[in-house]
Amino acid sequence: MSGIIWNKMKHDVKVKLLNEQHRKLFDILKELYNAMEDKSNKSALRVILNDLSLYIKQHLEAEEALLQKYAYPDLEEQREQHKLFIKKIEDFKNDFENNKFMLYFEMAIFLKNWIANHIEEIDKKYADFLNAKGIYQQHTELPFCRLVIK
Repeated sequence: MSGIIWNKMKHDVKVKLLNEQHRKLFDILKELYNAMEDKSNKSALRVILNDLSLYIKQHLEAEEALLQKYAYPDLEEQREQHKLFIKKIEDFKNDFENNKFMLYFEMAIFLKNWIANHIEEIDKKYADFLNAKGIYQQHTELPFCRLVIK
């Protein structure tokens, strides 16, 4: 199973804070792939699950708060998607405690699909909306973009 690498064209949501947080998910997925190579190290998966739980809390709260602050019209769709993500991570934690076979692979597939279906599709929708509200990311290679304003 191959990893997934941050790609500006596919993953940039044009908001610096949210891009940085999304990149953390890529880091966690990379850690998961590394841990898959040493399946005997059960503590590695525990650390990854803990990192993922912390990531969820920080990122989803920040994203939803920002979207709520600027009255993003598809906020409810985001919240519903986020609830599903949180539920799935809780399921993974339970599966871990119950020594579920192939958990590494299930987690890797889920995270890759989340990146492809949520970040690349759902999250990209709010990029232009937030930019129109003055929320930006610095793009040194693109002179028409501005620094983060708020």
